[in-house]
Amino acid sequence: MKRKIFLGSVLASLASFSYAASNVTLYGQMDIGVVAGKAKHSSATFQERSGFTGMSRWGIKGTEDLGNGYRLSFTLEEGFTADDGAVTAGSGAFTRESILRLNGPFGTVAMGRMGALGFAQSTAILRGWAFGTSWGASAWSVGNVHFGRLNNAINFVTPTFSGLTLHATYSNGTEADDKKWSDNAHYYGFGAKYTAHNVDASIIFEVKDNKGVALLEEKQKALYHITAGGTYNFNGVRPGLIYQYATQEDYYHQHAFGFSVTAPLAGGSAKLGAKYLLRKYDSHYVDLAALSEKKASVWTVGAGYEYPFSKRTNLWTYAGYADGAKGWKNEADVNYNGWQVGLGLLHKF
Repeated sequence: MKRKIFLGSVLASLASFSYAASNVTLYGQMDIGVVAGKAKHSSATFQERSGFTGMSRWGIKGTEDLGNGYRLSFTLEEGFTADDGAVTAGSGAFTRESILRLNGPFGTVAMGRMGALGFAQSTAILRGWAFGTSWGASAWSVGNVHFGRLNNAINFVTPTFSGLTLHATYSNGTEADDKKWSDNAHYYGFGAKYTAHNVDASIIFEVKDNKGVALLEEKQKALYHITAGGTYNFNGVRPGLIYQYATQEDYYHQHAFGFSVTAPLAGGSAKLGAKYLLRKYDSHYVDLAALSEKKASVWTVGAGYEYPFSKRTNLWTYAGYADGAKGWKNEADVNYNGWQVGLGLLHKF
């Protein structure tokens, strides 16, 4: 009830914001469609789905010019599922992003709740995969144990040097930082992004130290990721490559590869992509979890198409297939074994 009252008061205040400061805006998008699919050993399903190609969301953002080359800005963003109106994560009011930024000659500093460098949101720099972290089984995050969104975080971005920017993110507690430092799980991310001469690429190194986090009643070791990817624009046709290596002592290590392409087609934009992921579990974890297989793999192919009815409204369609092997051969999930097709609309406001 308190949440509803709070959100209502925020929306009611937007009208006064528009008069008090013209640089404060309400924005968002709604993605909703129908998706059919069938996983191995499961019945076929037909669902109305929200956020299949891009999470439905709404937010408030604004800027203030402080003078002398300095600017303050903020973003408050909440996700929801358009098919039932529910919020998508957590119990807060702005669970997707809650950031205050300071821009200046030194670069940009942002503080608050934000996405990890290799995930999504305005602070992320993931490149090289046409489907990003959305589009069903073709999402790069499927199978990859990504770091998601971070609480208590600070992000720094350097000025651009001939198309190159350097990025760093630190979280003092990915969920909470109210315990002593050694009991909070911390995130460290470092990356470089290059956008120039038809190239859009990045390389990212990420660590979550997992302090205070248990797995099968044992303390977790640190989880490491390195991700590199990029695209090249050939007159509108953008092929891309992406690779990720992830490892966690006493748990697993894995390799993920992806090749995709985005190209104009019939007034819209087509996406094609194929990815392969191979995971090898540590013998220690296999014994603890009583796994029958030390290895697991999955390959996925997907095709998507977006047609713009207007500058703000797109028709989208998708078809994908996934096939798991070894430890994932019987996984009853369309992201690992099975097919799915979908059709819907995405409207931005």
